[in-house]
Amino acid sequence: MKITYLAHASFLIETKSGVKILTDPYDSSVGYTVFELSPDVVLTSHKHFDHGYTGSLKGDYVLVDKEGEFNVKGVKIKGIKTFHDKEKGQKRGENIVFVIEDEFCVAHLGDLGHELAAPELEKMGKVDILLIPVGGVYTIDAKEAFNVAKAVNPRVIIPMHYKTEKLKFDLGKAEEFTKHFEDVEVLNSCEIEINNLPEKQKVMLLKYKG
Repeated sequence: MKITYLAHASFLIETKSGVKILTDPYDSSVGYTVFELSPDVVLTSHKHFDHGYTGSLKGDYVLVDKEGEFNVKGVKIKGIKTFHDKEKGQKRGENIVFVIEDEFCVAHLGDLGHELAAPELEKMGKVDILLIPVGGVYTIDAKEAFNVAKAVNPRVIIPMHYKTEKLKFDLGKAEEFTKHFEDVEVLNSCEIEINNLPEKQKVMLLKYKG
């Protein structure tokens, strides 16, 4: 499995069979480069400009933007309803957590705004790789993200949705999250290929491509 961090909450995940899954594409107002991609599947956690922009995409892709269980091009995808805030969506609406079941199980938390309850964790099941927002303001903050990561208990944790020099609005920095962990690897690359899971939990901080 290959995971490329485009920027913000957007990743391109290529499965073992070659299916390309794009998460939460953003528009140019965010500050990052917008890529013209031809994915097989697009997952959008909600409709905000920085998570649901599909205008630059090419080709015949399948869009998944709701809760439920789906089988797309041989890949099992589960959408789990959560919220973008701590008020059951009254402030910012709903958010979909996506779980991709392939050789490894990958969970993308979108713009999760609250810690996960037992029923949500149960629906997610066993997660190997967790893509988690850590910047606060519009999502869970660094400490809440630590609590969520602890509850999910994956082998690999990849932070997303945090402040960088290109992002045009304020969020907390990734380091506020990573400081809570013992094993943190800062990569000088926007992509990783995962063939085996680490024996112990590891945080992997990727460079963004955009």
